Amino acid sequence: MSHESDEDVAAYFPAVPGTEILFDEGSNTGTHVDVSQLKHRTKGDSRVLLVPQPSTNDPNDPLNWTSTKKSLTFFNGCWYAFMGAITGPIMAAGMNQLAQTFGKTLQVLTYANGATLINQGVWNIVWMPFAVKYGRRPVYLASCFLMIIACIWLAVASNQNYTVFIVGRAFLGAWEAPIESIVPSTITDIFFLHNRGELVSMYGLAVLGGNELGPMFSGFIVQALGMDWAFWIVAMFLAANFISIFMFMPETKFTGSRPQILSSRIARPSSNQTPSATVIKEKEDGSVNNVSQTVSQRTWLQELQFWSKGDPDVNLLHVFLRPFVLLAYPTVVWSCFVYGLALSWNVILGATVAQLFSPPPYEFNSNAQGLFFLSPFVGSLFGVYFSGPCGDWIANFFTKRNHGIREPEMRLPTCLVAAFFTFFGALWFGLSYEHQMHWAMPVIGAGILSVGSQMGTTLGMNYALDCHQEVCFLILDFPSPSCLFVFEERLLGAKFVRELQLSVEIMVTIAALKSAIAWIWTWVINDFVTASGALSVFMTVAAINVAIYLVYIPFYYRGKQIRMWIHNAKFFEATGLQ
Repeated sequence: MSHESDEDVAAYFPAVPGTEILFDEGSNTGTHVDVSQLKHRTKGDSRVLLVPQPSTNDPNDPLNWTSTKKSLTFFNGCWYAFMGAITGPIMAAGMNQLAQTFGKTLQVLTYANGATLINQGVWNIVWMPFAVKYGRRPVYLASCFLMIIACIWLAVASNQNYTVFIVGRAFLGAWEAPIESIVPSTITDIFFLHNRGELVSMYGLAVLGGNELGPMFSGFIVQALGMDWAFWIVAMFLAANFISIFMFMPETKFTGSRPQILSSRIARPSSNQTPSATVIKEKEDGSVNNVSQTVSQRTWLQELQFWSKGDPDVNLLHVFLRPFVLLAYPTVVWSCFVYGLALSWNVILGATVAQLFSPPPYEFNSNAQGLFFLSPFVGSLFGVYFSGPCGDWIANFFTKRNHGIREPEMRLPTCLVAAFFTFFGALWFGLSYEHQMHWAMPVIGAGILSVGSQMGTTLGMNYALDCHQEVCFLILDFPSPSCLFVFEERLLGAKFVRELQLSVEIMVTIAALKSAIAWIWTWVINDFVTASGALSVFMTVAAINVAIYLVYIPFYYRGKQIRMWIHNAKFFEATGLQ
């Protein structure tokens, strides 16, 4: 059996993270890769490739699940994220009541929100290594159960004293931390690339919707029953979510083999050979997996297993440290700031609505303060459309012009739309409040602002996940092959081919930096508004948002070179964390 030289093999594998073949353009496909034998989309545009390719012989592969099973899993994940998000700003409509109960100022009460936010970021780093090694299901169940306990604690503490209450808020943040990292990982586990834009935007709506609808619901509850009942009722809904997750949300982490689309590792071949995109992995005993040997499907009762044996290839310490390595990735750091500053608006609105609207001339009571957040929620619905279906349409347009090759940067032009809504909404809100216009004017401004906020959260997550969801490590060693690449009927040996899944670690990094950014606002925002006024504060934050959005320009034009530099830097290999 003859082999190609190392140089010839390297020509097939430039390994640009994030570049994928999405549309089958036949002979016009930009990489000259024959993808006709790979699985394609069966509904809609049949030229769309399934990225990643599902297992050919394992019905337990989440990519092979039925649409109903996938939808139910996604629904449970979003319900979990929504309820976790509600618990953060649930105090907004009861800030005045809590201030009177505890004898504290609004700024001191806002520290309780800060305790939740900072613990969300820190404890993500603790939770998620277990999601990588042992799967997503035990993290969902344990987190949801502990959130129930924390809400019961807070229901009791809201009538006790501030110290017990703020400690409960800190524990709540620790237990709800996975809501901002595990659900996007679940989406990448069970859905294909062409679905992710819309689904990530829907998940973003669940998080922002919880932040926006939580104060609205709690406003009615606080007015009628008191602050403690807001936490009791959330605990009840979380208990229902726990039961639903246990019964109808199986494990989504998949450790089996899948056919590989080598688009992100294939350049134009130096010869006339056309490589196919199939990978066949050898077992430890040297035998090759036979795709005809179908794996038996697990029963529903088997899927109820709470804890798996764990992935033996995963080192918990390595997974714990990987998010810190990702701070060296410019693409990930920029996504963190986009996401963090976008979500900061929910923290700012939640912390200031009582301060701004309870005094004259507006004199909003708890109900009215809660209803204020209906406008940001409606704005988020528009943001879902602009960042989801509309963003996918823009990315697909550029993909087709690029001969079917998808680059993560093709989503970035929507940053201009997000920047516009953020700045215009903040200006509308600030001016109308500064001039004491009718209450509807600042409320509408908050809705416009939330269109940009929703788009920012989705853009931040999507870009980072598209760029670096997985990293491929390839070491050539022909005398001792453990993996076989099939290029038509010719074989190329390789010692080691493994894809390091990074979706969880990426979301941990994003969530941690987001929490740090939002936490800063909880320490200063009320005093900042008192000292400078709403207009000055909102325009300052909006200007920072716009400046961060505009950084998309160098990424749009040089994103692929940046991703190639990241790959060549071999950060994970250099640190031994691959």
